[in-house]
Amino acid sequence: MQKMRGSIVKKLFLINSLILVLFIIFSFAFQHIFFERFYVHKRKIEAINVLSNFVETYEKTGDLKLSFEKSVDINKAFGYRFLILDKEGNVKYAVNPAVDKGAKENIRIITDAIFRISTDNLLSKVKENKYFSMIYYNKRYPISSIITIYNFSEKNEYIVCTSLLQPINEASKVIKELYVYLFAAGIIVTLIVSLIYSKNVSRPILEIKDVADRIANLDFSKRIDIKSDDELGMLASAINTMSENLKDALNSLREANKRLEEDIEKEKKLERMRKDFIAATSHELKTPINLIQGYLEAFKDDVFDEKDKDYYIDILLDETKKMASLVNDMLDLSQLEAGKYNLVIEEFNLKDLVMRVVKKFEGSIRENKIELIMNLTDVLAKADFYRIEQVITNYLTNAIRHSTGKIEINLYKEDDLVKFEVINSGENIPEEELENIWSKFYKLDKSGNKKYGGTGLGLSIVKNIIELHGGKVGAQNIEGGVKFYFTL
Repeated sequence: MQKMRGSIVKKLFLINSLILVLFIIFSFAFQHIFFERFYVHKRKIEAINVLSNFVETYEKTGDLKLSFEKSVDINKAFGYRFLILDKEGNVKYAVNPAVDKGAKENIRIITDAIFRISTDNLLSKVKENKYFSMIYYNKRYPISSIITIYNFSEKNEYIVCTSLLQPINEASKVIKELYVYLFAAGIIVTLIVSLIYSKNVSRPILEIKDVADRIANLDFSKRIDIKSDDELGMLASAINTMSENLKDALNSLREANKRLEEDIEKEKKLERMRKDFIAATSHELKTPINLIQGYLEAFKDDVFDEKDKDYYIDILLDETKKMASLVNDMLDLSQLEAGKYNLVIEEFNLKDLVMRVVKKFEGSIRENKIELIMNLTDVLAKADFYRIEQVITNYLTNAIRHSTGKIEINLYKEDDLVKFEVINSGENIPEEELENIWSKFYKLDKSGNKKYGGTGLGLSIVKNIIELHGGKVGAQNIEGGVKFYFTL
C-alpha cells in the first residue's frame, strides 16, 4: 500500500510540477523573445487607428486642428505629429498642439520623418486610399519612431502620422530581472501546490483501492466515503453499490448452498429410509408369506389330519390379518409422511373418545390382569376424530403389550394445551433409544422374538399424526415404568 501511495503521489507531483514549470518557462521565453515585437505591433495598429480617425474627420471638415483633437486622446496628444505632404513630398502643413513646448524636438522628429520618407522613397510604396506603417531608428539619436502614411488620392495629398516609439529596452530588462524572481517563486509555489494537489487527488484513489481490495477478499463491511459529484464520486458510488449487490448475492448464494446441503442430506436420509423401509418391509412380509406358503403346501400334500385343519386355517387367517394390518400401516405412514393426507377437523370431547377406546380393550386388560387407573377430565379438542382414535389405540396397545400389571391414563388441560398420557409399569427404555422408538420398523427387541408382536410402525404413525395436527409426542422413563404422551 505504501509503495503504491508513493507511486501515485510521485507521478501526480511530477506531472503537475512539469506542467506548471513549463508554463512559467514559456511565459519567460515569450516575454524575452516576443514582448518587444508584440509592443511594436500594438503601437503600429494604434498609429493606424489614430491616422484613420484623423483622415475621416479631416475628410469631412477640412479642419486640421479639429481633426487632430478628435482623432487623438488628450493623454496621448503629445506623442503624435501630423504632416500633410503633396505628391512630390513637400510639406504643406504640420499639425502638433505642443509646438511651443517642444519645438526643437518636434522639428527634429519631423525633419527625421521627412528625411526617412524621401530617403527610402516611402511615398511610392503607399497605394491609393491605403495605409502604410514602418519603424525607423535614428542612429544619431538613440530613439525609434513610427511613421504611418495614408495616400489621400482625392486631395492628391499624403497624410503622415509620426510618433515616438517609447524605449522599452530598459523596461524589458527590468521585467526580465523581475521574471527571475517570479520564476524562482513560481517554482517553489508550483512544488508546494503540486504536492498538495497530488495528495488530495491520490487520497480518494487510495481509499477506493483499499475498499476494492476488501471486496476482493469478500469483506463488504467498509464503504467509500467520497461525496463529490465528479468522476471519482461516481466511481465510489458505483463501487459501493457493487459491494452491496455482491454482499446480497453472496448471502443469497450461501443460503442457497445451505439449503442445497440440507436438501442433499435430506435426500440421503430419505434414500437410507427407503432402503431401511424396503429391508424392514421385506423382513416383515417374508415371515408370514413363508408361513402361509408352507401351510398351503402342507394342505396340498394332505399332511394334516382332518381334525387339525381348522387349527392351521386359523393360523393362516391370523397371519393374513397381520399382513393386511402391516400393509394398511405402511399406506397410512406413506400418506402421512408425504403430507398428502387431509385431516378432517371437528370439535369433540376427548374424554368420550378415550373411554370408547378403553372399552374396546377391556377384554385384553382383564385377560392380562392389568390394573387400569384413569384420571380423565372433560376436554374439548379440535382435531381429526379418526386419527386421534388411532393414536390413542396405538398408545394403549403398546402399553398393554409391555405392561407388567398396571396402566395409568391421564387426560387434562395444561395452560392452553390438551395433554394425554399413558403410563405403563415395566422396564425402562434405554435413554439412548428414546429418540429411536419413533422411527419406522424400530423395535426394542432386536432378537426378532415375537413375544411383543407389532410391526414397528405404530409409534411412527402416531408421531406423524400428532405433528400433522401441530402437536408434539414424547416418551419419558419414570420410576417403575414408561410414560408416553402427546399434546394438542
